[in-house]
Amino acid sequence: MWSKNTYRLISPAAMLLFLAVASYAAPDSIQIVYPKQGQTMGSTDSAFVLGSVPKSIMTKGRELIVRVNGAPFPVHQEGTFIGFVPLTSGEFRFDVTAHEKPPKETKKHTKVLSKGSISVVVPAPPVRVSRDTLRIVGDYQPPRGDLMVSAGELIEISFQGTPGGTAWFAIPGIADSVAMSEIPPRSQGYWGDALFGDGQISDSSDPEGVYSGILRVRESFRGDSLRVVYHLKGDRVKAVDTAQAVSGKTSVVSDSSTYRMTINSPAFPFAIRTKDSIIVIRHGIMQGYLAAFQPRGLELLAIGSEGDWYKVKLSETQFGWVNGAQVERVRAGIVPTHSYIKSIRHFSYDDSVVIRMPVSGLHPFRTIQDDRRTLRVQLFGVTSNTDWIRYDFDDSLVDFARWFQPEPGLFELSISLRQNFWGYDCYFASGNFCISLKRPPRNLETLKGKRIVIDPGHSKDPGSTGPSGYTEAEANLAISKEVRDALIAKGATVIMTRTDMKDIPLADRPVIAKRNQADIFVSIHNNALPDGVNPFGEFGTASFYYNLQSIDLARAIHREMVAETGLPDYGVYHGNLAVIRPTEYPAVLVECAFMMLPEQEVLIKSDKFRKQVAKAVTAGIESFCKEFDHGR
Repeated sequence: MWSKNTYRLISPAAMLLFLAVASYAAPDSIQIVYPKQGQTMGSTDSAFVLGSVPKSIMTKGRELIVRVNGAPFPVHQEGTFIGFVPLTSGEFRFDVTAHEKPPKETKKHTKVLSKGSISVVVPAPPVRVSRDTLRIVGDYQPPRGDLMVSAGELIEISFQGTPGGTAWFAIPGIADSVAMSEIPPRSQGYWGDALFGDGQISDSSDPEGVYSGILRVRESFRGDSLRVVYHLKGDRVKAVDTAQAVSGKTSVVSDSSTYRMTINSPAFPFAIRTKDSIIVIRHGIMQGYLAAFQPRGLELLAIGSEGDWYKVKLSETQFGWVNGAQVERVRAGIVPTHSYIKSIRHFSYDDSVVIRMPVSGLHPFRTIQDDRRTLRVQLFGVTSNTDWIRYDFDDSLVDFARWFQPEPGLFELSISLRQNFWGYDCYFASGNFCISLKRPPRNLETLKGKRIVIDPGHSKDPGSTGPSGYTEAEANLAISKEVRDALIAKGATVIMTRTDMKDIPLADRPVIAKRNQADIFVSIHNNALPDGVNPFGEFGTASFYYNLQSIDLARAIHREMVAETGLPDYGVYHGNLAVIRPTEYPAVLVECAFMMLPEQEVLIKSDKFRKQVAKAVTAGIESFCKEFDHGR
């Protein structure tokens, strides 16, 4: 949850005074903890509001309700409440009043006992264009900045305008008239509702009047800082811009893109080098991960850009995107390393197996777990000359390895194990690309001696907030301490990522686990919903994993959490969450309960519930260890 200052025309001093007055609530006023005053909402159609009524009106035997913009919602016996109301775009006001619950036989409003209000900003919904006038609204879902594209690429162009017209676009000096088609409106499923709600597709849809066209870039195209020019023709429709050409009863309007385009720039391709220690290569700008945990100093071939992002060529048909802030351009003439792998060797150690492949430098790599016993590692910019694979004969972990060359510039090694994965790591060292496969800890029948990292989520960032103002960071720490004590009682060595409310950055938490040679990692959290999801369904306890070797741990803990706490089963999820992405050990994140629901916030504060969670997490880890499949 986040807030944004939308009052940009007010001086800083006046703004501080305004916010102080606007957010001030008298002691006998209703306290609204979410949303915050001036916040920009993440939904355009509905939102929840959390808070508490003053203690002064909480008298014995009195049942209260609150009305949020007129809609009634119950008040918990602790004085907290949650409401859910529709929104309208622009500045939106939540008015909350507290009343004594009226008798069933009457629907009349009872006397206002307390009140409170805040104002937020609701983004405008998609523009709907009337068919009565001909106009171009502008780019539709434009690039994230100026484009640089090369031969062979497809440029997708779209704009929004009056529905039912005939559209085309031009790029001066490149293409004079490229036909466009109007796209039929499509339903848009809101990710929040699809994941956390009832899973139904939202009634919202793309607006009418979206026109789309495609142009393939040819070698002969050349141009710098070009704008796309849109044209829209309508029959028997009056053009909004009277300066546009009108022929008989047909009008034509034109407009230009807000972004610019450079085609076949002589500056591309060129090499870039990663500056950060852990880089992510994505399938698209701000899209899913293609390859994570890429090293500092990795050289990539940039072939285009969009805004602050570079498009990089990885192999013959594989491409990815990296953020420009994480890389630097290297001097002209340098090209990314190409290696030829001649041999692969397997080294067996007490706690791990290491597979080494000599390479000429750093390469982008991707790991794929096909199942619990198969790992594929893809190296880009590598060609096989592989004649030899050497095994340590008496090793009990690795069954066999095979190499493939799926396409030019893409080498793949597939490793089959005799037992399930516990964890693995990939890194470059001493002229080798290394794959370290971690053996399971010894004697999994007991937790004694196992190194378990417990991570109380959040700290400086408070996380979600309950209706009383109790923060998730506080709740996570209190529960984590109970989990720690329960695990220590079983003989485990427990490492806490934090033991107080001091700030521990998100990126530091996996580092703490790796430095302490963690066998298992569990992050403790409590849940909330995104804006726009109805909070009055059944919401309970949930568990998250990222890597395949962690799914059995997530299921084991989740099974115990549901049984021990009595909360509804809210599911096991694959989640792209920073603290559970590392591959070296089984790692899960547990969402114990929902902070935002009054009855569950009260539960989270209780010693009984904290001990139930501790018992469940401990039992889940024990079950995972005992049930671990050692194979043959």
